[in-house]
Amino acid sequence: MNKKRTGRKSTKRRRGRCARIGRTVTVTLCALAVCAALVCGVTYGVCRILAGKDSGDSSRMAAGEEQVSSGSTDGDREKGQASGLKSQEDTEEESAQDAGGGQRAAGGTGITVSILGDSISTFKEYIPAGYYDFFPENGQVSDVEDTWWKQVIDDKGWTLYVNGSSSGAACVGDSTGTDNPQCGCNEFRTGGLYGPGGEAPDVILVYMGTNDLLQSIPMGDNDGTKQVAEGAVSAFADAYTLMLDKLRVKYPSASIYCCTITQIGNYGTSTPYVEFVNGAGLTAADYSARITQIAENKGLPVIDLYHCGITVDNLHNTSADGVHPTPEGMKYIAEAVRKVLD
Repeated sequence: MNKKRTGRKSTKRRRGRCARIGRTVTVTLCALAVCAALVCGVTYGVCRILAGKDSGDSSRMAAGEEQVSSGSTDGDREKGQASGLKSQEDTEEESAQDAGGGQRAAGGTGITVSILGDSISTFKEYIPAGYYDFFPENGQVSDVEDTWWKQVIDDKGWTLYVNGSSSGAACVGDSTGTDNPQCGCNEFRTGGLYGPGGEAPDVILVYMGTNDLLQSIPMGDNDGTKQVAEGAVSAFADAYTLMLDKLRVKYPSASIYCCTITQIGNYGTSTPYVEFVNGAGLTAADYSARITQIAENKGLPVIDLYHCGITVDNLHNTSADGVHPTPEGMKYIAEAVRKVLD
């Protein structure tokens, strides 16, 4: 009986101790959980604070970098603008040179012009490569501003595409030639008046015929109404007719003006000059009359340079040799051209 009671007490004591140990363990675990939660909360808060600080620093840094970048952009923009201005100036300066080496004046009207001429219209470095110049190393025109064509172009605010003029060139020759600047009616000369980008000029000024007179080229009977076959062309009237026909085909939208030639003196004689008569018994008046006839039959305007004011009597002032104009003579030509173009 006593043993049973004693056993029951021992069992109860063991159970009490186990319960107390369990409660202690539970309380300890709860305390640890609370501590862990507090540590996590503090850690989270600190991280948030630090993250906010870093974010602010980053934002300020980004703002600073953006400001610096913006400043650099402004600087670059200013540099770009300066570079752009320089580029524009360079472009304008470079555009002053056409594809054939001729000078192109900056025109204000948008009208473009090309010239088909001989020595009277040349000036060194203002004509295509391979062409022959007369001025300024010969004659008395030493400044390009004194040439008749430069005066006209500057006065009208036009842009010169090509000054296709070559000293000694006549209208006659092999019309199929592709590299001879001395034949006015060939493919090389008539096809060389396009702008730097292949654009056709608005206006073409034809001032040819002086060398045909000086070289005693036969006049021929063509009045501009007869078709001329390609090949060797030996008569002035045929060559002039073919030359105009080619220009009209190659530049259908261009306004073509035909200049007669000035009065020519027998150079090499003492002044005053006498009228030059070539080996065929023809004078500047004869070639000018045929130019007028051919042009009118083709419906093209004529610029009368034979009556521009240069006469045999004043050639000692208006020409250097009876043929090539002085600056004074160039003024007469320029004025006559302007009157018709106006």
